[in-house]
Amino acid sequence: MDNIFINLVRNPDWKAGTNLPVYVGPPNTKHPGKNWRVGVQINGQWYNQAAFPAKDKDGNKIEGGLTIKLEPSKSSKKNNFASTSSSGKDEYTFEG
Repeated sequence: MDNIFINLVRNPDWKAGTNLPVYVGPPNTKHPGKNWRVGVQINGQWYNQAAFPAKDKDGNKIEGGLTIKLEPSKSSKKNNFASTSSSGKDEYTFEG
């Protein structure tokens, strides 16, 4: 199995109490006029990445924990970037 590297940077729009991710993919510097983020490619499919505060099964935040979300990019497969996704605003509660 190959290594998969997922780059994350602090989300400048995140504020405590919001459902926004704390960390997102870094800005795509090849397209500075757009609000695009660098994604990760897995088996030919591009994904957007985000990190949210981790929660236990009761919805309580786990101190220092993060939940990483990989979501298929809605941009074209031929592109080497991932677009900003509005559905990256989902927090996840651990059910296991």
